[in-house]
Amino acid sequence: MSIPTRQCIVGQIASRPEWSRASEGTVRFFARIKIRARRRHADGTYGDPVESFHNLVAYGRAAERGRTRVREGDVIVAAGYVRTDSYDHDGAPRTGEEFVMRWFGHEAWRTEYTVARSAPPAQPSSHPRTPRRSSVAAIAAQGPAPALAR
Repeated sequence: MSIPTRQCIVGQIASRPEWSRASEGTVRFFARIKIRARRRHADGTYGDPVESFHNLVAYGRAAERGRTRVREGDVIVAAGYVRTDSYDHDGAPRTGEEFVMRWFGHEAWRTEYTVARSAPPAQPSSHPRTPRRSSVAAIAAQGPAPALAR
Protein backbone atom coordinates (compact mmCIF):
# COMPACT_ATOMS: atom_id res chain seq x y z
CA MET A 1 0.00 0.00 0.00
CA SER A 2 1.42 3.38 -0.97
CA ILE A 3 1.34 6.55 1.10
CA PRO A 4 -1.24 9.03 -0.23
CA THR A 5 0.40 12.36 -1.08
CA ARG A 6 -0.78 15.82 -2.12
CA GLN A 7 0.75 18.90 -3.59
CA CYS A 8 1.58 21.43 -0.87
CA ILE A 9 2.87 24.97 -0.92
CA VAL A 10 4.27 27.23 1.77
CA GLY A 11 3.97 30.95 1.20
CA GLN A 12 2.96 34.36 2.44
CA ILE A 13 -0.44 35.87 1.65
CA ALA A 14 0.58 38.82 -0.53
CA SER A 15 -2.79 40.51 -1.09
CA ARG A 16 -5.92 41.22 0.88
CA PRO A 17 -8.08 38.07 0.65
CA GLU A 18 -11.32 38.45 -1.29
CA TRP A 19 -14.54 36.45 -0.95
CA SER A 20 -17.29 35.99 -3.45
CA ARG A 21 -19.93 33.47 -4.42
CA ALA A 22 -19.22 30.96 -7.17
CA SER A 23 -21.89 30.27 -9.78
CA GLU A 24 -23.23 27.34 -7.71
CA GLY A 25 -23.60 29.57 -4.65
CA THR A 26 -20.59 28.23 -2.75
CA VAL A 27 -18.16 30.62 -1.08
CA ARG A 28 -14.97 31.38 -3.04
CA PHE A 29 -11.71 32.61 -1.46
CA PHE A 30 -9.08 34.37 -3.58
CA ALA A 31 -5.67 35.82 -2.70
CA ARG A 32 -2.22 36.19 -4.20
CA ILE A 33 0.49 34.15 -2.50
CA LYS A 34 4.24 34.83 -2.52
CA ILE A 35 6.50 31.79 -2.55
CA ARG A 36 10.25 31.97 -1.90
CA ALA A 37 12.11 28.92 -3.15
CA ARG A 38 15.69 27.95 -3.90
CA ARG A 39 16.24 26.37 -7.28
CA ARG A 40 18.68 23.54 -7.82
CA HIS A 41 21.29 24.08 -10.54
CA ALA A 42 22.51 21.40 -12.94
CA ASP A 43 25.75 21.03 -10.94
CA GLY A 44 23.79 20.13 -7.77
CA THR A 45 24.21 23.46 -5.97
CA TYR A 46 21.33 25.70 -4.95
CA GLY A 47 20.89 29.32 -5.97
CA ASP A 48 19.58 32.24 -3.97
CA PRO A 49 15.87 32.20 -3.10
CA VAL A 50 13.62 33.43 -5.90
CA GLU A 51 10.20 34.98 -5.20
CA SER A 52 7.20 34.12 -7.33
CA PHE A 53 3.56 35.17 -7.03
CA HIS A 54 0.59 32.90 -7.72
CA ASN A 55 -3.19 32.86 -7.47
CA LEU A 56 -4.58 30.98 -4.48
CA VAL A 57 -8.25 29.96 -4.42
CA ALA A 58 -10.47 27.85 -2.20
CA TYR A 59 -14.11 26.87 -2.31
CA GLY A 60 -16.69 25.74 0.23
CA ARG A 61 -15.54 24.96 3.74
CA ALA A 62 -11.87 25.84 3.16
CA ALA A 63 -12.98 29.27 1.86
CA GLU A 64 -15.28 29.81 4.84
CA ARG A 65 -12.49 28.98 7.29
CA GLY A 66 -10.11 31.26 5.41
CA ARG A 67 -12.53 34.15 5.87
CA THR A 68 -11.89 34.30 9.62
CA ARG A 69 -8.37 32.89 9.82
CA VAL A 70 -6.28 34.29 6.98
CA ARG A 71 -5.15 37.86 6.37
CA GLU A 72 -2.50 39.61 4.34
CA GLY A 73 1.01 38.84 5.61
CA ASP A 74 0.19 35.42 7.12
CA VAL A 75 2.50 32.55 6.22
CA ILE A 76 0.49 29.40 5.49
CA VAL A 77 0.91 25.81 4.41
CA ALA A 78 -1.75 24.80 1.89
CA ALA A 79 -2.54 21.40 0.39
CA GLY A 80 -4.46 21.02 -2.84
CA TYR A 81 -3.74 20.95 -6.55
CA VAL A 82 -2.71 23.18 -9.47
CA ARG A 83 -5.42 24.02 -11.99
CA THR A 84 -4.69 25.46 -15.43
CA ASP A 85 -7.27 27.86 -16.82
CA SER A 86 -7.80 29.31 -20.31
CA TYR A 87 -9.62 32.61 -20.78
CA ASP A 88 -9.90 35.64 -23.05
CA HIS A 89 -8.46 38.97 -21.92
CA ASP A 90 -9.38 41.91 -24.20
CA GLY A 91 -9.94 39.50 -27.06
CA ALA A 92 -6.58 37.74 -26.65
CA PRO A 93 -6.48 34.12 -25.49
CA ARG A 94 -4.55 33.62 -22.25
CA THR A 95 -3.72 30.74 -19.96
CA GLY A 96 -3.02 30.85 -16.26
CA GLU A 97 -2.50 28.69 -13.23
CA GLU A 98 -3.99 28.81 -9.78
CA PHE A 99 -3.45 26.70 -6.69
CA VAL A 100 -6.75 25.35 -5.36
CA MET A 101 -6.31 24.73 -1.64
CA ARG A 102 -8.33 21.99 0.00
CA TRP A 103 -7.00 22.68 3.50
CA PHE A 104 -4.51 25.04 5.07
CA GLY A 105 -2.85 25.98 8.31
CA HIS A 106 -0.50 28.64 9.56
CA GLU A 107 3.15 27.71 9.18
CA ALA A 108 4.38 26.93 12.70
CA TRP A 109 8.03 27.84 12.13
CA ARG A 110 7.27 31.54 11.50
CA THR A 111 3.89 32.01 13.21
CA GLU A 112 3.25 32.50 16.90
CA TYR A 113 -0.10 31.13 17.97
CA THR A 114 -2.06 29.64 20.83
CA VAL A 115 -4.17 26.53 20.62
CA ALA A 116 -7.77 26.65 21.86
CA ARG A 117 -8.85 23.07 22.47
CA SER A 118 -12.53 22.24 22.70
CA ALA A 119 -12.19 18.88 24.46
CA PRO A 120 -10.18 17.72 27.49
CA PRO A 121 -7.10 15.58 26.79
CA ALA A 122 -7.81 11.98 25.93
CA GLN A 123 -7.19 9.36 28.62
CA PRO A 124 -4.11 7.25 27.92
CA SER A 125 -4.86 3.84 26.54
CA SER A 126 -4.20 0.83 28.78
CA HIS A 127 -2.67 -0.95 25.77
CA PRO A 128 0.03 1.14 24.10
CA ARG A 129 0.29 0.86 20.33
CA THR A 130 4.04 0.38 20.26
CA PRO A 131 6.17 -1.56 22.74
CA ARG A 132 8.33 0.39 25.14
CA ARG A 133 12.11 0.17 24.91
CA SER A 134 12.28 -2.14 27.90
CA SER A 135 9.87 -4.56 26.19
CA VAL A 136 11.91 -4.54 22.99
CA ALA A 137 15.13 -5.07 24.96
CA ALA A 138 13.55 -8.01 26.83
CA ILE A 139 12.45 -9.65 23.58
CA ALA A 140 15.92 -9.13 22.04
CA ALA A 141 17.56 -10.67 25.13
CA GLN A 142 15.57 -13.90 24.62
CA GLY A 143 17.63 -14.64 21.52
CA PRO A 144 16.56 -15.57 18.00
CA ALA A 145 13.14 -17.03 17.34
CA PRO A 146 13.06 -20.83 17.01
CA ALA A 147 13.16 -22.19 13.46
CA LEU A 148 9.94 -23.53 12.04
CA ALA A 149 9.83 -27.22 11.10
CA ARG A 150 9.15 -27.91 7.48
